[in-house]
Amino acid sequence: MNWKLMLAAVFVCGLLFGAVSYAAVSSLVQIRNVGTIRAVGVEVYSDESLEQILHEVSWGTLNPGENKSVTAWIKNTGNDAQKLILWTEGWEPVDAQNSILLSWDYNNEWIEASSSIPVTFTLTVDPNISGVENFCFDIWIKGVA
Repeated sequence: MNWKLMLAAVFVCGLLFGAVSYAAVSSLVQIRNVGTIRAVGVEVYSDESLEQILHEVSWGTLNPGENKSVTAWIKNTGNDAQKLILWTEGWEPVDAQNSILLSWDYNNEWIEASSSIPVTFTLTVDPNISGVENFCFDIWIKGVA
């Protein structure tokens, strides 16, 4: 066999393999996310010893239909017992909020002044999400008496 013909065959096979590999990988939508913590009347920590304030949650890469959870400790910095409320805002892109849900396992218990409780935040991505490759949003946690 002619070496030029063999080299051409290897080149063509490499191109085909590359094209097929690219198509397979690009069809897997992966979503990167960072949620910025905004706290009012409480402090949010990444560790049980309450030494590392949690400023943001880096969710890493998520696939459609996937859930990821992060545990945090919330400390009541007020003078009275409080309950917590949670909401999100500032979604970029705005359409991401229609396909991505943030929830937590907080059970509406009172938190005494200077006390803390663990909570687990779970981010859920709709299996049918499309058009969102990266996003960010603000996670608001507020202590209310």
